[in-house]
Amino acid sequence: MILDSYTCELCILQIRETVAHLFLRCNFARACWSSIGVSFVATREPLLIFKHIRKKLNVPFFMEVIFLMTWSIWSIRNDWTFNNIPPLVQAVRRKLFSEIAYCLSP
Repeated sequence: MILDSYTCELCILQIRETVAHLFLRCNFARACWSSIGVSFVATREPLLIFKHIRKKLNVPFFMEVIFLMTWSIWSIRNDWTFNNIPPLVQAVRRKLFSEIAYCLSP
């Protein structure tokens, strides 16, 4: 996709937006993870970060949490980009728990 800029819109430093940055290294993403009690060294390789998240979560459904958190971050960031809705960590957290509840419903 050709864009005017490939830098992260949520970072003061305007870092290039990669998958790792978007979901793990961006201060916004890190704050989202922290809101559920997960902190990590963002400069590590993504696989090591995911292993750390697995250990921190200590639940058998850790992959579902990882998928749903990244989906929640993505959705809230898209609301900012396309709908001018300010991205809030609380909004990501609400979306995450809403998605988890949906997955658990019969």
